[in-house]
Amino acid sequence: MGKVMSKTTGQTIDAVESSNDLKWLISCGVITVLAVALRFVHLGLKPFHHDEGVNGWFLTNLFREGSYKYDPANYHGPTLYYISLAFVNLFGLETLPVRWSVAIWGVLMVVFAFWLRRYIGDIGSLFAALFLALSPGMVYISRYFIHEIFFVFLALAVVVAIVQFIEREKAGPFAIAWTAIILLACFIPSASRIAEIATESGTITHTIFWIFLFVVQAVFVFFAVRILIAWRDGRPIYFLLAASSVALMFATKETGFITLGTMLIAIGCVLFWERIGRTNFFADKPINKLAAIAALPILAAIYRYEAVLDGIRWIGEEFVSGTEHDATIRYLILILLVATFAALISFGVRTIQINKNETVFSDPTWEKFHSAMGSGIDLLLIYLAAAVVFGFVWTLFFTSFFAYPKGIIRSIEAYAIWTKTGTKDHTQSGNFGYLKWMMEIDAPLLIMSALGLVIALFRTKHRFALFAGMWAFGLFIAYSIIPYKTPWLMLSFTLPMCIVAGYAINELATSKELWSRASAGILAILSCVILAWQTYDLNFVNYDNERLPYVYAHTDREFLAMVADIERFAEVAGTSREAKIQIVSPDYWPLVWYLRDYKNAAFHGRMADAANAEVIITKKNQQDAEATRRFGNDYEYHASYKLRPGVELVLFVRKDLAKAQENAN
Repeated sequence: MGKVMSKTTGQTIDAVESSNDLKWLISCGVITVLAVALRFVHLGLKPFHHDEGVNGWFLTNLFREGSYKYDPANYHGPTLYYISLAFVNLFGLETLPVRWSVAIWGVLMVVFAFWLRRYIGDIGSLFAALFLALSPGMVYISRYFIHEIFFVFLALAVVVAIVQFIEREKAGPFAIAWTAIILLACFIPSASRIAEIATESGTITHTIFWIFLFVVQAVFVFFAVRILIAWRDGRPIYFLLAASSVALMFATKETGFITLGTMLIAIGCVLFWERIGRTNFFADKPINKLAAIAALPILAAIYRYEAVLDGIRWIGEEFVSGTEHDATIRYLILILLVATFAALISFGVRTIQINKNETVFSDPTWEKFHSAMGSGIDLLLIYLAAAVVFGFVWTLFFTSFFAYPKGIIRSIEAYAIWTKTGTKDHTQSGNFGYLKWMMEIDAPLLIMSALGLVIALFRTKHRFALFAGMWAFGLFIAYSIIPYKTPWLMLSFTLPMCIVAGYAINELATSKELWSRASAGILAILSCVILAWQTYDLNFVNYDNERLPYVYAHTDREFLAMVADIERFAEVAGTSREAKIQIVSPDYWPLVWYLRDYKNAAFHGRMADAANAEVIITKKNQQDAEATRRFGNDYEYHASYKLRPGVELVLFVRKDLAKAQENAN
């Protein structure tokens, strides 16, 4: 058979596709390197947040004592600590390895976006990944030791696993590798626990026995994976990966049901819209579809006209009369808004005039899903296997690898506790808190994803893009309605916003119209410039500036100076890590993490005797008078340090040490 030639270049179609694939792969590599750099470079720059300090305390106990018990009253799930445990076992209980254990999932989220190429296009997948790589919020929280990034990664993992299950008839090497890694990760802690019970820790016998157990489990994993590959060429592996990801979501944060529930609603909306889109009323008259798309936001704006007016007033105050520091970025956001609106109008007009100009994607459908599930015994087995995987992973983590059986009951209690928390804590931002925060720090993603959703609503056959849009704005609305608001919750809808924003760029860039292609370039450049600058500013300059949305009650950089002073006076005293440190301030997190190696650091949280400590830490203003009365004879004021907004700590140093330090200088 002769080779098909391209009319424009004279090359074979295979050669053109191979060249495009190479360019796409190189672009993937560049974006991945960018994601790694933004998440790993200067990772210790900002001090631990209060929440990082608490998580660090749990991790320290798990690392040193081998114990962790899930408590739903104040804290999220156990996965974060066990993942981090692997890193600190390899690299030590230090700030960088702990944060590496989170940053890696931020990078993998970017990589997973490339797997959406078949559903949002070559350009779409690249820009979805680029937006994820550049998002100021995604980068900021990827550099935090909290649960959110792994949780959001798992949401994407569920989606990727399901679409791969629908589209692929045979398991790929990455799916097989992930399955083996998850199985090993599930079994290794149990091997360690058995080895500790059966032998004395630190002995050669203990090491040999642990290696023996690991080899046994590795062999078991090998044969388990072999069996899965033999089952329908391994296709069910994707469904089981989705099931394990869902279980891990619940074992990470209690908000998993909000994300998964929104996904299911989004699927229903896609099916409904596709069905009515096939009717003559919409199929033959695109103007009717345009009217239907515009009707809902217009009616909502009329119903809440006072809130809309407040929003317009806020935009005017923030973007027109904003501070000089942000003036350039704010004006660029305004230009982006205008350019997006112009692109949308142009797209709408062209779609009405030419109703057959859709890019063809390999979209997952309900029929394909049913076919992939199989029938008869296969259908029963796949549901049974998924249920077993889900239950096993859930039980494994909440029971701390079978060491804390009550964890199962406590995991159920969590939902009653967090339902109450969601209505009374962190409620000061109001219903429009996330809208304002997004416009301040991730505006291009909000704007471009809105454009992508509208395009997907027109392109009825672009089911995955429409699902991503519904998922994004469904979560945006859900979290806006819930009174509880913290900035990191925005990442749950920032993820699908990046996907549908990439799709928007793809649709404009691949259009036959010159204006659409030009607008794609303008919107892409504006979006990337804004995101890149805000990411640099937020993560490497103003990472403790409380004016920025993601800097939420964050520890001030002055805090690290206090830690350095404590370490210096401990060295002057000659006691080093044996130094006595009295912390009487009621506010001290994340100091527990930074003093984890000081055995004689006492966190009283209230006034206590000096006990001949080298240094004493009090709270400024609240404890000044009593501190002077109690410690004035033997200690002298050294300095005060900002802990976080509204809280300052004071360092008192024993007079003999202060004099010795002065003489040394």
